[in-house]
Amino acid sequence: MNSILERVNLVCKNVRVKSNESITFRKLITLTRKEFRINEIDVNIKIKKDKSLEVDHFYVMGYYDPEDDLSNNTAIELIIHHCFDSDNEFKPHHITEFLIQIFDAVVHELRHQQQSRKRNYKTYSDHTHEPFSTYLADPDELDAYSVSIAIEILRVMPVDRAKRYMTKMTLFSKMKRNGYLISPNLRAYVDYFGNNPLLKRLAKKINKHLDSLDSAQIFR
Repeated sequence: MNSILERVNLVCKNVRVKSNESITFRKLITLTRKEFRINEIDVNIKIKKDKSLEVDHFYVMGYYDPEDDLSNNTAIELIIHHCFDSDNEFKPHHITEFLIQIFDAVVHELRHQQQSRKRNYKTYSDHTHEPFSTYLADPDELDAYSVSIAIEILRVMPVDRAKRYMTKMTLFSKMKRNGYLISPNLRAYVDYFGNNPLLKRLAKKINKHLDSLDSAQIFR
C-alpha cells in the first residue's frame, strides 16, 4: 500500500504547489486531471452539480470497474458532487480539503483494484441496489475501509496513540478534532454494526494498517 500512498500523495502535493494561493474550481479540476496523467495514475474525474448541497459544500465519490480494468480501459472514476460556479475561487484551506478527499477516494479505489487483480477479476461484488450495511459488510469493502480508516486516523495522530484509542473503538469513533470527526468511516461502521463481531474483524485490520502504513506519505 505504501507505494500507492506515495504516488497519490505526490499528485496531491504537486496540485497544491501549482495552485499557489488561490485557483478557480475549473482550473483546479483541470490541474488535478493533468497531474494524475503525468504520474501515470489512470483516473477519470467528473463533476456533477447538485443543487441540494450548500454553496460551499462538495464531496467525492469513487468507483472501480474490474471489467474496464480487464479491458485496459480507465477503471477508476471519481465524481465530484458540488453546488458552486466553475469560476469560484478556492483558497489554500479549501484546496487542501479538496485534495484530501481526492487522495482518500483514489487510494480506496486503488485498493479495490489490488483486490480484483489478485483474484484475476473473478468475484468483485456489486451492491448497487442493496442496503448500505450490506455494502459495508462486504469483505472487499471491509478491507478497503480499514485502509481508509487507518489513513484518517494517522492523518491526525501517531501510531502509539491511535492504537491505545482503538482499544475503545466505540468511544474513539466519536472523537473530533477542530469540530470534525477524526474518522467518519469508523463512525459509520460503529453506527451501522454496534456490537456485531464484524467490528472485531475491522479493528484487527485497522491495527494492522496502523502499523504498516507510512504516515509520511499520507496527504494532509
